[in-house]
Amino acid sequence: MKQYEGLFILNTAGKVEGADEVLAQVTEVINGAGGKVTGEIEKLDSRPFARVANKKYTSGYYAKVPFEIEHTSLEDLRNQLTSHGDIHRVLVTHA
Repeated sequence: MKQYEGLFILNTAGKVEGADEVLAQVTEVINGAGGKVTGEIEKLDSRPFARVANKKYTSGYYAKVPFEIEHTSLEDLRNQLTSHGDIHRVLVTHA
């Protein structure tokens, strides 16, 4: 298994409690794809977007999640996470 770090921009509508709920769902998706969260989830904070694509969403809650997964399952995991309604963006980097 390889180590990765995911940066997620969540749509929580200004509620920190909503971030915990969405991050629990992200952890379930990672575990369901055959990976596992390897470290502590780092909650960064809510930040405004530099470029607003949709006027309904002007900011998002940022969080970093370290995890490990087989390289062959990574693309499927990205697809599952990007199709999630409460996640604006997903950026996965090799740790």
